[in-house]
Amino acid sequence: MDKKLQKKVVLTGPYEDVVQENNHLYIVHKLDTICVIPYTISTEGILDKVGVIKEPDIVKEKELYTLISGYVNQDDPTNLVAANRILFELIGSNVKGADNWMYLGTLSNISGGNIILWAANISDTDVNSSEEVEEVKEARKFKMVRSNEIVSSDDALFLAAYLRLFNYFYVNSLKV
Repeated sequence: MDKKLQKKVVLTGPYEDVVQENNHLYIVHKLDTICVIPYTISTEGILDKVGVIKEPDIVKEKELYTLISGYVNQDDPTNLVAANRILFELIGSNVKGADNWMYLGTLSNISGGNIILWAANISDTDVNSSEEVEEVKEARKFKMVRSNEIVSSDDALFLAAYLRLFNYFYVNSLKV
């Protein structure tokens, strides 16, 4: 016997809706998500550190390294502008110059929208250390960690983005 699917919007917000379908709840994203991986390179040209935030995993009751993320706003003319805005909100500095940005691709999100991945080389960027910026970093638990520590993350999206970034450095090292 086929049961007819019954969808009902339980909660609506500016960025996503919570939808109930039969006995299951789903988050449906209304806007594309931007994820940013700030990184530094060593003097040898090797991927050195990667910027992460820690977020609570309420299911496993621990904190996980994850990507810096936000949404593309209507005021953002491009998703690169959105990526720079999201990173600026965290580090208090603009990453200028197209050579410092790398598009890592787009991933499909099963709950609607896309996840657009950007990496930003902040090796030569003066990260703002004002009190206001430091408070934001502390609140979001932002830090730069050695690139080899990233593989300990349980966040599949973060690992996928990191592997794309790592692949870029690996392929370029073969060309030397």
